Amino acid sequence: MKKGIAVLLCAAMVLSVAACGNKKSEEKTTAAGEETTAGENSGGSEETTAATAEMPEYVSAFDLGDISEYVELGEYKGIEVAAQNTEVTDEEVEAELQSQVENATPLYEEIKEGTVKDGDVVNIDFVGKIDGVAFDGGSGTGTNLTIGSGQFIEGFESGLVGKNIGETVDLNLTFPEDYKQNTDLSGKAVVFTVTINYVQGEEIPQELNDEFVQRISDEYKTVDEYRAYVRSDLESNRKTEARNNKINEAWEKVMNNATFKKDAEELITYIHDSQLAQFKNSLAMYGMELETYLSSMEKTEEEFMTELQEAAKSSAKSQILVRAVVEKENMELTDEEYQEGCKKLAEENGYTLETLQSSYSEKLLMDILLESRIQDFLEQNVVEVENTGSTEETTSTAAE
Repeated sequence: MKKGIAVLLCAAMVLSVAACGNKKSEEKTTAAGEETTAGENSGGSEETTAATAEMPEYVSAFDLGDISEYVELGEYKGIEVAAQNTEVTDEEVEAELQSQVENATPLYEEIKEGTVKDGDVVNIDFVGKIDGVAFDGGSGTGTNLTIGSGQFIEGFESGLVGKNIGETVDLNLTFPEDYKQNTDLSGKAVVFTVTINYVQGEEIPQELNDEFVQRISDEYKTVDEYRAYVRSDLESNRKTEARNNKINEAWEKVMNNATFKKDAEELITYIHDSQLAQFKNSLAMYGMELETYLSSMEKTEEEFMTELQEAAKSSAKSQILVRAVVEKENMELTDEEYQEGCKKLAEENGYTLETLQSSYSEKLLMDILLESRIQDFLEQNVVEVENTGSTEETTSTAAE
């Protein structure tokens, strides 16, 4: 089902926001320090832009006339699906913990005595001033800089060579005449006040202990606490995956059991055009045109459009089938259920209810909520089949 109603899921994805997770950053560098105008190479190249595509007006399967003209339902309840194993073993938990240790942000010794040499990785705080006034993007805190990398403007890195670790120095420099990152700074004299915090030493091997847990987590303090969290997280992911597998397998069979009578051309055209626009806009975020992408993939525009059209037809069938089941089971939402569903959708995706409903059409939101209701219906009405190797044992999870 996930594949079949791609447009609805794409719409839902538009509403989603990325979770920050449970880890806290090791870096204390400000945005200015990460992308400072002292940098010679950070942002020196000109940005490439590509035209964005306009999204078509939303079309729903509920905009069609009599749905029986398009599809005849087959069996859609009591569908047999493979039983899913959601158990998480101790070995899987330990493997996940070890993976997190191995992939954690590296730790290094902090050398706080001696002098700076070419090739050293130094940790610095700096403030840039022009005519005694600090300027935007000219400061950084806890910034790591490899001396000799050419990352900062000429004279910045070489000006730190030979200086004592822990020392604060003033670097009297001049921005290049052709400074592309900020042309307003081109050719201007600047003073950078730089504090050398430490030089990065050898990497420190990490191991799973309470200190490691406290370094990567804001919430947990001990290995036992974090191990319990990891197990719970793995179990949650396993259950979600199992649910999706059951729903997708069931929906594929519901699709195969149905008889589709004719294509819904208006719906297919909308899905095709919206997916094309979404794809072009995704490419535009990277400054790429569709033609460039297709060339890199060694695919012709005709091949791409054929694939898109077939996907649109499949998605249209799935949306038509959603409507057919909704109407057959009298699953339409009341006004109260619609509002409650929108509230939940807004909360899950970081919106206020007002912003959600003003940003997206009622038809789109209604379709997303009905698609969710269909998923719940399928989950409650499948029959899980255990494969024992010789006979099939069935366990019905259908709602009584």
